[in-house]
Amino acid sequence: MDKYIQQLVEDLELAAHNPPKPSYIETPEGFEDFQSIVNLGLTPFKTIEQLTGIKQEAFPDLTYLEGRHWRALLDAIFVVFDSLKIKLIDAPIGIPKEWLYEAIRSNWNYPVQYLPDEGMDLELCVGDNDSCPYGIFCSCDIEWPDDEEYFELEMKIPEKYLPMLPKIAEAIDAGWVCIMYNDTLELKTLSQDDFYTPKDTDALFSFLNRGDDNIFELSERFIFEPLLRYEHENMMEEFASRVRGEPLRKNLFDAFDTINPIERFTTIVLQSDEKNNWLAFRQEWLEDHIKAIIWQEIKAVNYLSEINGIYNDDGTRVDKESIPTPSLCMLCKSFYTEDAEENILCLLNRNDQRNETEFKCGAFEKI
Repeated sequence: MDKYIQQLVEDLELAAHNPPKPSYIETPEGFEDFQSIVNLGLTPFKTIEQLTGIKQEAFPDLTYLEGRHWRALLDAIFVVFDSLKIKLIDAPIGIPKEWLYEAIRSNWNYPVQYLPDEGMDLELCVGDNDSCPYGIFCSCDIEWPDDEEYFELEMKIPEKYLPMLPKIAEAIDAGWVCIMYNDTLELKTLSQDDFYTPKDTDALFSFLNRGDDNIFELSERFIFEPLLRYEHENMMEEFASRVRGEPLRKNLFDAFDTINPIERFTTIVLQSDEKNNWLAFRQEWLEDHIKAIIWQEIKAVNYLSEINGIYNDDGTRVDKESIPTPSLCMLCKSFYTEDAEENILCLLNRNDQRNETEFKCGAFEKI
């Protein structure tokens, strides 16, 4: 798969370096001074597939990829977007990278306009959480206040995580992969080579899970990865838009058109009077980025807990911890089984009889 992904990345880079010719638009008489409006109104829509010449089928399904694959593809995809003057404006903050890759892959045939001068804002959210490509990580399931013209989603996380944000920001800013364990808030770091291309996968497995075989509890740990190129550029663009002084503002935006925009932008801003403002902004941006990842992970855990929960006939949720364990269960082989289906049936039976004076179980098998 590594060789295939490398070839696909090269194909994407080639497409980025060779954008299509703009559509020929004949300006209607009287609209000579309104060329942008003419371009917007008359430029035909084409799919991203048509504009790049790369078929949607060329992108492997997420289940066949590993972290290094979708990171490389995302970086290459956003370079293509830059060349097509397309800006994805509604990607949820903190969305897992693999989910973002899948959202873009599944919409590679989305119709867009190639507007070299004006550019196009791309939105993939459909406003319905059940069918939105961003899934549970999108905010389309959050009700917008009726009296608000502008609504900014506030991502609140438990206060225990707040002191950890600067340390995590420092780690990922230095290029490390950072792991935080939820129960102890212990932080560990790994190099990108050790995380994405480990020589010993069993050792990595043990490292990430502290020797515990149960890796399926999402709340056990958080993983924070170094920023991708498009995330760096989003951060830089947001800062540049706040700069009011010229020619610095123009120079910062011009940096995006250079071969190494991150390096060029950083050099310019660190040699300017905005150096301290940039460093403070960068730190705040990184901490907000980390906060969003934690918020999204907690949201996902709560969602999975909700759909995998147990409910009474009246629709009220059953607290699993409140279901009593009769003494008969302590003597039953089935109570100690690791069979998930068996455990659910046992839990349902105990809940149904929680108010009975005598507990009965047809599946009882003495130890």
